[in-house]
Amino acid sequence: MAEMIYTMINPKILQNRLYEPSIEKGFEGLVESIKQDGIKSPLVVPCNNGKIHNEAFDGNHRLAISLTLGLDEIPVILFSIHHKTGFEGKPITDVDDLIEIFGENIKNEPVYESVSNTIRRIRRQNNYPPDPLKNSSSIGD
Repeated sequence: MAEMIYTMINPKILQNRLYEPSIEKGFEGLVESIKQDGIKSPLVVPCNNGKIHNEAFDGNHRLAISLTLGLDEIPVILFSIHHKTGFEGKPITDVDDLIEIFGENIKNEPVYESVSNTIRRIRRQNNYPPDPLKNSSSIGD
C-alpha cells in the first residue's frame, strides 16, 4: 500500500544521493536563510520498505547546504507509490495535512506542487476517493 509521511532525518542518510555534491554559486541567500531559520520547505524523497531510492528528489540544494552546515536533522517528506515507506512519521494523505504541518506559506513553495501531484498518485494507487485539490488541472502523471 502506498504511503507518504513527514519526518525528520539525518541528512547523511541522503548524502550519496546528491547529484551536485557542492553548493553552487548563487545560493548564498539560501545558505544564510538555512543558517538563520533552518530548512523551511521539506525535501521530498522516494523510498520504500525502509530503503531510500536513488531517484531524483526535491531538495538537492537544501541537502547539500545541510551537509555543509553540519545539520543533524532536516525535514523530509518520504513517499512510496507501491509500498509502505518503512519509516515512522506523520501521515500525509491530502494537502490539508501538508498545510497543517507547514502552514499556509507552503502553498508558495515549489514543493507544494510536487507533493500535491504525489498525493494524487498515492490516492489513485490506494483507491482512495478523489482528492478535492483546488487546482486539479495541474500536471498529472
